[in-house]
Amino acid sequence: MRKINLTVKNAKSPTGEAGFTLMEMVIAMTLFLIVTGMIWGALNVARGSRTTVSQEVELSKTLRVSMNLLGRDTYNAGFGYPLESAVVLPDNRITSLIGIPNDFDTTRDIVPPIMAGNNITLNTINTTPGVRTDQVTFMFKDSTFNPVGTGPAQVSTPLSINAATTTGTGIDEIVPLSGSNNSVCRRYDLYVINGNTGSTLGMVTALSGTDKIQFANGDPLNINQTGTSGPLRGITVPASLHRVLMVTYFVTADGTLTRRKFGNNPATPAVPFIDEPLVYNVEDFQIQYVMDNGTINDNPSAGVDGIVGNADDEEANMQAVRQVRFSIQARSNDLTPSGQPYRTSLVSTFSTRNIGYDAN
Repeated sequence: MRKINLTVKNAKSPTGEAGFTLMEMVIAMTLFLIVTGMIWGALNVARGSRTTVSQEVELSKTLRVSMNLLGRDTYNAGFGYPLESAVVLPDNRITSLIGIPNDFDTTRDIVPPIMAGNNITLNTINTTPGVRTDQVTFMFKDSTFNPVGTGPAQVSTPLSINAATTTGTGIDEIVPLSGSNNSVCRRYDLYVINGNTGSTLGMVTALSGTDKIQFANGDPLNINQTGTSGPLRGITVPASLHRVLMVTYFVTADGTLTRRKFGNNPATPAVPFIDEPLVYNVEDFQIQYVMDNGTINDNPSAGVDGIVGNADDEEANMQAVRQVRFSIQARSNDLTPSGQPYRTSLVSTFSTRNIGYDAN
């Protein structure tokens, strides 16, 4: 067979095009890296923004839930609570209970449906030294007590009672009128007793037989003062008894916004109060009160000088509150890319629709 020699020669493509040079490859790779870096930076910024928004949304959601509770209790304040005849308790019983400064005198204290506490608790998580948070206490009737009627027409009604008497052992007893009994009452619940000559608060300590409601000294809230000189014995018929709710909103030193409910806890009746944490890492909680004359006050009960414990203090001023303004600032445990915690704040104002606006 004939041997054929083949020789391979470099040749241009049929179209006359050549391959990429080294310089062109370097330029292309550089442009690719620049574009990739820009895209990565944009994605990283978007991811950070998404994290920030998520943290702020979560914080805002928690604050809104707390504001809803504050608004509900502000609206209810004074509902079924005697405003015309002042509710009284032994001196400094209520202030000691809710942790606000005592008054200057030794007479019985008026207990309004709203009780202010201005600059009460030192906040240790606030970066500004010396910041103190406010607190507020609301009183209103329990709408589940002694229901009358059925369905949507069902309403809570007071229990008509006879005047209180004192037993030989120093316990005040109340007997409901005919047609009522003590089956609607519970031990260690808080009640307002309203009569022809005034009103007072008491905590039921026992139910005797089928028709006696007893109030003894040394109750978990330490508000009872029995005997002939006590506030309960000073109330004359016609009189009634109604279960009331008492709640305080405050911030603990470690920054936890808390709702404290006093008494009225069937699960653990002898426990004086139950705390419900609402928001953690609260840096500030401030409250202002809009009065019926349009002025704004940090603590109306402190009098003209604004200092609690002086002779011009007047708890009855709280009955002139028409709106309550809350301001909450909180932060998260997570940090932003710059190393700062996520922060958000919320301000809301609620009307006291049962104080001054509508009759009880």
